[in-house]
Amino acid sequence: MSKRISITLTTKGSIDKAIKRLNNYQNSLTEKIKNFFVRLSAKGIETAVQVSGEWGKYIVFRQDVNVVGDEVECLIIATDGQKVLKEWYPSKKDAQNGTNVRSYFVSPILLAEFGSGWLADVMYNIPGVGQGTMPNSMGHAKDSDGWYWYDDAGTKHHSIGEPPKYPMHNAMVRMMSEIESTASEVFKG
Repeated sequence: MSKRISITLTTKGSIDKAIKRLNNYQNSLTEKIKNFFVRLSAKGIETAVQVSGEWGKYIVFRQDVNVVGDEVECLIIATDGQKVLKEWYPSKKDAQNGTNVRSYFVSPILLAEFGSGWLADVMYNIPGVGQGTMPNSMGHAKDSDGWYWYDDAGTKHHSIGEPPKYPMHNAMVRMMSEIESTASEVFKG
């Protein structure tokens, strides 16, 4: 929708009124741009949450919108709400006896985005992920016996790895696919 601002050079105050209308239009445009980013990033976050699987409850997704003058910046941020405890045993015998456990806390956002272990390395061909390179991991990424991890309730789970869910990548893909429709919603009037 086009806007017209008329100026009559012979009418007193016409230029001042036009300047005021231009400033109002600039402010409303900045507000619409902010609204556009807020709506678009909300769609991205919705997708990220949906695809995160079991790790989603440990991840905090948020948007950070900054307006400085007539510039708008919007970020989608994913942080670990809580780390997950993982355990390895140097041998099957140690696992059966519960001895010589090696443990560390791992990032749920990294597990969700890139996966881990055999599933990430072999099935999804993501080199360097889940190769047993974490501290005290003893190289169990490709161990057929797998490893164990604890959920937020303290329940122990067995794993041979997690497939990547790509929450941030999927958020970006969703936002790119919705740019035009979101712009139409926000800038229509």
